[in-house]
Amino acid sequence: MMAFSDNKRSFKDVGIPPEIFSASEVIKKEFIRGVADVTGHARASNAFRNGRHRIYFEIHNANWHMPVQLCTLLQSEPLFIPVQTIDWGHPNTRNGNVKEYNAGKKTAWSREHQLKIFAEHFEPIGFRIEHKNEILSEMAGYNKSAFPDRKDKLCTPPKRITRRKIHHPSENAERLPDELRGKHFDSYWQVCKNLGCAQYTKKDDSPQ
Repeated sequence: MMAFSDNKRSFKDVGIPPEIFSASEVIKKEFIRGVADVTGHARASNAFRNGRHRIYFEIHNANWHMPVQLCTLLQSEPLFIPVQTIDWGHPNTRNGNVKEYNAGKKTAWSREHQLKIFAEHFEPIGFRIEHKNEILSEMAGYNKSAFPDRKDKLCTPPKRITRRKIHHPSENAERLPDELRGKHFDSYWQVCKNLGCAQYTKKDDSPQ
């Protein structure tokens, strides 16, 4: 197992082994279920603002590459599971208005990264933990009934940026990885791009 994980044992740097990306559908699903059983959450409180239920994967803030790798695996052939968004534990994402920072909570942005998937899309993978899978089934059933016409696509950044965020004092924080430190981001997919997102195809909207 140590050789398979490239000798990485810490939650800070463990990632998805390259062999998994070229593995069979069965192995990909089993690997994702293993990650989901530990880091995945099926909760009504995680619903989108329109009430559509979502599954959250919550990754420790110190591990910046696992969310992009997991997102890539989910959307890879033959799974093709759309990921709605990644809510990064980054100052531009979690404290974009700088209110918490100005209130003295200097590192309030440094929370877990959240990868979000609508329940019906994750149902073909599911959980091994029985009670989580039962909740997933209920959520997926509701989504299919309440939102029958939603046809979600795979993530294809760059996307339209509707609001520019103000610069945050923690954009140079030591807690940020080298790929992100000193850069400003207006959208989650710009963070993904800088961390090696495989879905990113255009290069015309680099963060300033």
